[in-house]
Amino acid sequence: MGCCFSSENGLEPSSTSSLLSGPQRKYVDNTGPPSSARQYRPPDRKDTIPGDDDGLVVSKMKPIVIQSMNKTFQDHEKLYNDISKSYQDMLNELHCFKSAFDKETSGIPEMTKCVRILVHRCGKTSLEVERRKNCVQVIFSEQTLMKNSLKDPQEIISSLQHFNSMNKHLEKVLERSHSIQNSINILLKDEESIQRQVTKECLPADQGPGAMYNVKENMRTLEQMLKNIDVIKEKSDAKLKDVIESSKGFFENAE
Repeated sequence: MGCCFSSENGLEPSSTSSLLSGPQRKYVDNTGPPSSARQYRPPDRKDTIPGDDDGLVVSKMKPIVIQSMNKTFQDHEKLYNDISKSYQDMLNELHCFKSAFDKETSGIPEMTKCVRILVHRCGKTSLEVERRKNCVQVIFSEQTLMKNSLKDPQEIISSLQHFNSMNKHLEKVLERSHSIQNSINILLKDEESIQRQVTKECLPADQGPGAMYNVKENMRTLEQMLKNIDVIKEKSDAKLKDVIESSKGFFENAE
């Protein structure tokens, strides 16, 4: 027989209380863990140390039969996936940008060298650099570039577009990562009250243990997300510093 607490014993207000209150719609999770409650200990996990473009995948959030709680976990999964995708998109754009200068840099396309080569290819085209907190954008006239470029203008335009796109993804990562981590930390601090809420729902015997197990598993997934975002922020900060330093090269054709 499963444990059940009266719903009259309310939880103390918390940062997630609004997400866990109100009428809940139930659904049955047929993919639950073993039937014995003693077997609901989450398995040990080895922490991954993400590289530039790998190691960022985390376990999918497990379904919870309490609808609002399930939505909370799914929302955080989406937030994490969005920032992870922006990071991957940034790396892809950076790769596309650098690949245009492989030949001139002997296969070692450092950002500063790439920008200098790009500026030279632009000829007398005026390039304006717009600097924001976490982003650098190059403003240029395609029409002027078509007239003044020293190489295929479409190739140069593509390089400038990759540079700008890479910066926009970088800006998104750095501006959103902090708030996402704060939100995850709030959930982790509320883990005990969330577990009490599961107990208070008086779920059927075939749902209660599974719901508690899935909550614990989701909390471990949130912890891994936090670690991954730390790595994403650290690497993105390094990329931004590189971009800011290399962008000084755009002023070389200012006169």
